[in-house]
Amino acid sequence: MMRQICLTTVRTLAAVAVLLLSSCADWVQGKIPMDSDKLHGSLDEMLERTEETTALSAPGQLFVTQGTYPGTILISWKTVPGATSYRVERAVIKSGEAAEPEESDYDVRNAAVYGATTYRDIILSNPTANNEEYSYRYVYRVMAENISEGLESPFTEYTDDSVGWLMPAPQAVEAWKGKSESEIRITWNEVPKAESYVIYRGESEKGLGMEQLGSVYGNTRQFTDRVSVNEQGEEFYYKVYAKIGAQLSAASSLAMGYSLKAGAPTPPERVWVEDGIGTDEKSITVKWDECSPASEGTITYSLYRTSSVDSVYTLVKSGLEKTEYTDNPGKTNVYYYYYIQVVEKVEKADESNILKSAFSESGADSKDPAIGCLLSPPSAVEVNDSPAEGKSKLRWTAAIGSERGVAFQYIISYRETQNGTSYPLATGVSGVDEGNGWLSLEVDTKPYYSVTTYNPIVGKQSADSGLAAPVPDAPQNVTASKTMPPANFTDAPANNNGVYPVLITWTAPATGTAPAGYDVYRSSNANSAFRKLTTTPITDLSYIDVNDTAKAGVYYYYKVISLNSLNQGNKGNDPANDPAHNARGYGALTADQWFREYNKTTLNSQTKLTLMHKPNNLDKVGSETISGDISGTLGYTAKVQGFGARITMPYTDYADFYVTGTEEIYFKLNGNTNTTSDMSANGSMDGTVVCTGMYPGTAGYDAIEIKGGGAGGGYYVVTTTDLGGNVIFDAAHVDWLVGEER
Repeated sequence: MMRQICLTTVRTLAAVAVLLLSSCADWVQGKIPMDSDKLHGSLDEMLERTEETTALSAPGQLFVTQGTYPGTILISWKTVPGATSYRVERAVIKSGEAAEPEESDYDVRNAAVYGATTYRDIILSNPTANNEEYSYRYVYRVMAENISEGLESPFTEYTDDSVGWLMPAPQAVEAWKGKSESEIRITWNEVPKAESYVIYRGESEKGLGMEQLGSVYGNTRQFTDRVSVNEQGEEFYYKVYAKIGAQLSAASSLAMGYSLKAGAPTPPERVWVEDGIGTDEKSITVKWDECSPASEGTITYSLYRTSSVDSVYTLVKSGLEKTEYTDNPGKTNVYYYYYIQVVEKVEKADESNILKSAFSESGADSKDPAIGCLLSPPSAVEVNDSPAEGKSKLRWTAAIGSERGVAFQYIISYRETQNGTSYPLATGVSGVDEGNGWLSLEVDTKPYYSVTTYNPIVGKQSADSGLAAPVPDAPQNVTASKTMPPANFTDAPANNNGVYPVLITWTAPATGTAPAGYDVYRSSNANSAFRKLTTTPITDLSYIDVNDTAKAGVYYYYKVISLNSLNQGNKGNDPANDPAHNARGYGALTADQWFREYNKTTLNSQTKLTLMHKPNNLDKVGSETISGDISGTLGYTAKVQGFGARITMPYTDYADFYVTGTEEIYFKLNGNTNTTSDMSANGSMDGTVVCTGMYPGTAGYDAIEIKGGGAGGGYYVVTTTDLGGNVIFDAAHVDWLVGEER
């Protein structure tokens, strides 16, 4: 089998010189026969190169679990040939509606997954009944990498299969409270994909010591617990699990239930909240009709509540004798529903009997619910740009209770510093209705805003909302270095691919709010697939990108986004709309790596020559000129010189390759690579090639030795510069073996 050998230009030229020398000697003296078995005896063999991986494709068949596990999401993808690791990134959509995220929404979950094409993203290490993460959507993308080769693939594209979510615990679990003497029915909401549900019961309000009652199929969302006579009137606590395969969800919240006992009282016909829709910032007053006891009993009341965010029944107060109570529930922006249970204590012949009514029909599903909410600030406030100079558009959500007809007003306040004094900016405003529950108002631009809800009927106001701040303008003059000398970097050596870091600099926005920090992003595509490099915002106006995967011959594009002091921001430079390519950068190369990249053009150029590949050595003598794939020429002249040979190979504006993904020349060559050899197959090379293009520099051949018909020692003299002519390496000695590595 033909040996596959990858040799440098030097060995090729030396071999040609020896072949010419042998041919000329045989021709002139008839003493030195050709030995075609020697390593340098076949130029075609020497020029045959093994296949190299030059690019990675995006991982295929990305699959993300959707509601399969309660606390984790499993991501899997297809193996990418040539990849040694994979980068996994995730964006979180808290609205619960799947939508394609912005580039800035993605964060790294695992920078390098080795030896596997799966990743388990742990979102909840201890999932519970009501984690808000159940309503989130998680969007994933994966990139293949080969760090040692400096290769990275595009990210996987956004599809429905790239969106995942957690398996929720059953929600809205309800148990009958005195609706029957013989049974307690438990109901719950559907869990998507559930194959079955498992029901447990216990007597502890903390959920201790519970035992399994039974299970039902996934298309059933209720279970009936048959109650014995001895269990009537006893309070039980229930929890439900969803099951998919062998996987159980987290347990639902506990639901208290009981069956009626004979003679139990009836609940009040009417329970209501007295003016409780946003009339007080701390309390809600609940009232109910009085109930009459049996002749020998006494009546007390127990007050319970649920909420719009938690269906668990909370005992507010027991043993109440009056028919009203003022509750301080604590949470704003929540609706509360109140229930009354009548408790009758009957004394009979040295024994007492406790009888409990069913709960009043006053919950969320009632025709006349006992509902209330605290006077609450807007749940969300944001600041947008305004076309008017010195103005901003303040947006906020309408206060809870607005949808029930309460005409709230709002107080707009501002601060000069985040923790400074708050000053009123506008009072008694209603805002412009923008639909979907949002209001807006154009206001003077200030560093920080908050909004307070005011109820003009009772003359009270809520606490302040959270702070909102204007988003700073994009930074200016974002510039990425191109082959910057490594002396400009401190403790930042070249990576394994011989590529030094890139320095990104910028200036603050000329107008508007000064940014509190910046985030920096990088992509090998000017339009998309930017990934965040900064783990926390930086306050400097520069950033050093130590890119372990950077590879020679690849442009990298940088985006810098300004952030306010609340770490909010969405304005940055646009690398795709940057004609001067200021935000495009790439690192300088080590002298050795520079020569390897340059040598790709020289090797490729020689494959086009015909004389040097002739099978008959005498036919190799002569001259020819070939053209570069992009521009220029390479000349070849082989002639007898005394009892030796002389080969000259001049390059004139020669170029074969573009920079990947562009029409910009990678290396353009001008100069000579010459070889002189004597009768003993020893000699030397001479000449200098000047290179322009992505990596300017020169390669000198005067110190290369020819021994026994091949390159046998010495070094190349390499000088490299940046695009401005500043010297990176001056007359560096690159060993003659560089470029022959497999």
